[in-house]
Amino acid sequence: MSRINSRTKGKQGELEACHKLKELFGFRCRRTQQFSGWAKGGDSPDIVCEETPGLFLEVKREENLSISRALLTAVKQAGRKCPVILHRRNRSAVGWMLTIRMSDLSRLAHAYHIATATKTEEDCAFSAAALPAEAEGQSASSRET
Repeated sequence: MSRINSRTKGKQGELEACHKLKELFGFRCRRTQQFSGWAKGGDSPDIVCEETPGLFLEVKREENLSISRALLTAVKQAGRKCPVILHRRNRSAVGWMLTIRMSDLSRLAHAYHIATATKTEEDCAFSAAALPAEAEGQSASSRET
């Protein structure tokens, strides 16, 4: 595969991963659009999510991915952040997968808890239309008794 096609595939994979995180969790993600490898001292993930600043998100769209090698590289680049690999193969029936070290599971859970606990009331509020209709002649106060 040519270098240009590889870049395009990488970009598409990063955009797909951002979309999937938005779809599943409502996270606002964006590509970092790195051009020259990783920054000195790390901290140049493929994508960043505003809600999860403690995660180092690397995206891989490779048919024969060496997950161990990819995770080792992410660990080296992540600095103090929790390294996370989001990956999938082409036309995969499984879809997107997430790989972390077992020792980072509590850090991932903590990042998720912080991200979901800081949602605004507006993000979490139910609309009246989403609530089931009340039975005719029965008010909310009469149901409580």
